[in-house]
Amino acid sequence: MDNNIVGGSRINPAGGEDDEETWLHAWGLITSFAVSMTLKAAIELGIFEALSNASSGAVTADELAARLPTMDKGGGAASVDRVMRLLASFDVVKCVTEAGPSGEAIRQYRPSPVCRWLSSNHGGPSLAPYAMFTTDQDFLTAWQQLGAAARGGQTAFKRTHGVPMGEHLGRNPRLLGVVDKAMVQISVMVTSKLLERFHGFDDVAVLVDVGGGTGSTLDMITSRYKHIRGINFDLPHVISLAPSILGMSPPSYEFDLVSSPC
Repeated sequence: MDNNIVGGSRINPAGGEDDEETWLHAWGLITSFAVSMTLKAAIELGIFEALSNASSGAVTADELAARLPTMDKGGGAASVDRVMRLLASFDVVKCVTEAGPSGEAIRQYRPSPVCRWLSSNHGGPSLAPYAMFTTDQDFLTAWQQLGAAARGGQTAFKRTHGVPMGEHLGRNPRLLGVVDKAMVQISVMVTSKLLERFHGFDDVAVLVDVGGGTGSTLDMITSRYKHIRGINFDLPHVISLAPSILGMSPPSYEFDLVSSPC
């Protein structure tokens, strides 16, 4: 049997390291979905919070599984270890392997710096809600229609759900909540940097945020620049989620919530 033939196709043995590098690149592109879905699983299980709360700094999969509230204590450690090994291969967590009393490999895990963006207990904004948004089933199924959408006609989302995304969100309170949580966290991160580096709001009297979601961006800006009247413009089902405090008009500034008719 020719070992250079796989699935009827011949691998070029003369390609050398360049051939291997491009193969690995292609392989990484094809399997990259596994990283996103593993991150989702880790977030759902509370792994990043448990890691950051570990007083010892590094924990084994057994110790970690015991700290996860939704984990089956009978046989969950092996599954947690597989999740952690994949995350370690992408430097999401750090892994140290030592030999046990009988020579078996004992792996210990601790958070890497990127974990601060994936947990909710570090005192700042988190990308975890955005990870849950991008891997939500309603959005993932639409990707299956991307090829058909590229050929023309309806968008991938409309092909999947029968209506545009905005309309679908208005009919699906669960999904709308997922999207809102993600957008609020992203807005806080981006707007914080904006307020640090941009100083062009001094002469602005009225600021309209079109598609402003529940108003988190305008809230941050008008809290800093209290002379600005902020107008948040979005669809009715989005505005309905806005915290009531954002609709108030304190003496120091005015903040209006306006819904779009379409």
